[in-house]
Amino acid sequence: MIPEPRFYLKDPKSQEPTLIYMDVKYTASEGPQRFTLTTGEKILATAWSFASQRAIAGKQKPMSSSLNFWLDKMANTFKEEFRNFQIDGIVPLASELKERVNSKLNILPVSIKEAAPQKLSLFPFIEQYISDCTPIKKEATIKTYWGTYRRMKQFAETLAKRSFEYDDITIEWRSQFIKFLQSRGIGRNTEGKHIKTVKVFMNEATERGLNTNLSFRSKSFQKPAEDVERIFLTKEEIETLANLDLSDDKTNDVVRDYFIISCYTALRYSDVVRLKKENIKDEVLIVRTVKTGQEVVIPISSHVRRVFEKYNYELPKAPCNQISNRCLKEIGKKAELNDPVIVTKTIGGNKKTATKEKWQLLTTHVGRRSLISNSILDGINTSSIMLMTAHKSLRAFQSYVRISQQQNAEALKKYSIFS
Repeated sequence: MIPEPRFYLKDPKSQEPTLIYMDVKYTASEGPQRFTLTTGEKILATAWSFASQRAIAGKQKPMSSSLNFWLDKMANTFKEEFRNFQIDGIVPLASELKERVNSKLNILPVSIKEAAPQKLSLFPFIEQYISDCTPIKKEATIKTYWGTYRRMKQFAETLAKRSFEYDDITIEWRSQFIKFLQSRGIGRNTEGKHIKTVKVFMNEATERGLNTNLSFRSKSFQKPAEDVERIFLTKEEIETLANLDLSDDKTNDVVRDYFIISCYTALRYSDVVRLKKENIKDEVLIVRTVKTGQEVVIPISSHVRRVFEKYNYELPKAPCNQISNRCLKEIGKKAELNDPVIVTKTIGGNKKTATKEKWQLLTTHVGRRSLISNSILDGINTSSIMLMTAHKSLRAFQSYVRISQQQNAEALKKYSIFS
C-alpha cells in the first residue's frame, strides 16, 4: 500500500506567508520512516485550507490553481517513486526515496527539524479546524462542531482548567465529560453526538501529526446511543392529511403539501424544498441529494403529481425546517392523529417515560420514515428501497423501519406460506 502524502504549513499562526511542506509517514523493514520535503512555496494561512491541504481556490485567487497543481505533482511523484521501489520488492528508507524525488522535482531537501510545523494545542487546533471546514462543510455540521467545542470549554471550566491537551482525552475523560453533559440535562443521543464530534477532532489532529494519544479509538470510547420511539404514518393517515382542508391557513397548507411529497418520495426536507419542474423526467423525479450528493430516481405517485399540479409546477417557498415542524404538529392535531405513543428517553442520565399523542411527534423527517416503512409493509424489496433513498448501509436503513409486530404480521398474511 502506498502512503498518502500530506501538506502542512510550517507556521500556521504566522501573519506572513509561511512555507508549505510535504510530509509522509510509513513503516519500512528498518522501522518507522518520515519523509519530509519542502515545496519551495509559501502561502498566507488565511489562504490555506487545512481540511483539503491545498490553497483555497476561487476567482479571487487565480494563483491557487497553479500552486495546487504543483502540490498534486509533488504528491504524484512521491507515489510514483514509492511504487517503483515496491516493484523491486523494496519498501525504501526515507533518505533513499527523498534522493529520487528530489532529482525528479529539482528541489533542495530540507531537514525534518527545519520543516517541522508549529504544534497547536487542542483547543486552538479545534478552532482552526472548524474555521478550515466552514467553507467546505454544511452549515449544520459546523454548528455541531461549535456546539461540542463550547461544551468542551464549559467542562474545562468546571475543572478550573483553561484547556485540555491531547493526552487528557482518555476513556476516563469520556466518562467524566458524559457526566458533565448529564448534569446539563442533555439527552443520551445528544451525548453521543458530542462524543462522536470529539472523536472527529482527535482523529483529524492525529492525521495531522499533532496527537499520538489513541485512547479515542478504543471501543470503550464509543458514543452513547439509545433507540427512541420514532413514528411513521400509515397510508391511511397520510391520506387523511392530504385531504385536510387548510385553505384558511396558507403556511400550513404549504407545509402539508411538502410533507405529502416527502411521504411519497422519502426525500429529506432539504431536498423536498428544492424541487422544481426540471426534476421531473417523464414519470420519475431525478434529484441530487443535498446531504450525500447522490442522485436518486423516484417514481412520481399520483399524490406527488397532484401537489405539483396544484401549484402549476412552481412550488411555493417553504418555511424553514423549525417552523415546518411546528406547523406539522398543528396540522396533525387538526387531523386528529391522536393514537397514543409511549416514548422513553434518557435525559440527564435518567430514563423518563411519557405517553404522547401521535401528532405531538410529527416532524418533517417522519415523511421519509413513512415511505420506507410503508414500502416494507407493501413487500417492496429492501435493495430497491435503499437505491431510491440512497442508503449505503443496511444498518442505517433499518433505523427508518418503524413497523410494529402487529403491522408486520398483517403484511405477511398476503404471502402463500401464511394463507
